[in-house]
Amino acid sequence: MKILIIGAGGMVGQKLVQKIIEPGFNSFNFEELFLLDLYLPNYKDLRIKRIIGSINNKKKIKDLSSKRFDIIFYLASIVSGESEENFEKGWNVNLFSMWHFLSAIKIEHQNSSKSYIPKVIFTSSIAVFGAPFPNKIDDEFLCSPQTSYGAQKASIEFLISDFSRKGFINGISLRLPTICVRPGQPNKAASGFFSNIIREPLNGKKAYLPVDPSVRHWH
Repeated sequence: MKILIIGAGGMVGQKLVQKIIEPGFNSFNFEELFLLDLYLPNYKDLRIKRIIGSINNKKKIKDLSSKRFDIIFYLASIVSGESEENFEKGWNVNLFSMWHFLSAIKIEHQNSSKSYIPKVIFTSSIAVFGAPFPNKIDDEFLCSPQTSYGAQKASIEFLISDFSRKGFINGISLRLPTICVRPGQPNKAASGFFSNIIREPLNGKKAYLPVDPSVRHWH
């Protein structure tokens, strides 16, 4: 079995890698684990293959697709705040990179006489939802994103669903909450202050809450 993690250099990606290679974790009996990101830590496990680069590179997408991975974790994205600041970059990296990647997989599916159907796990976000929120969000609550990031994630969910419906992939979208506490310096995520108000006081620094204390959030 061959596994690919796109966006493996981030906090979630690194934790996923550590879990997969953890002794005694038998969910994946893999032979090779490929990692793609702009930055990747070094690993001693010889089964790990590091690829430094961007998912926005069409040639790299084609090369990766030709390896016909059994399982693909797609974690890469421009974070929420940056997506809002840079409209075109957000859509190009978050949505259109996924379109090109899935299209390349579709070609491999067709070239294999439709026998190649990889499992694709996409990390979506609760940003696909929008106010007014009920006390409990259930499966019947409609998507109404109020940010470019949320709209991009929702659009990718539809891509995953449609490519799965056509039989090109076996896909699933996981709507993750805000992941905290993120180590290091704050990034451009709009929800980054949730990590800040926990992390900074632990480091003896002031933290500023930019929203009303009554705000409810899933993190």
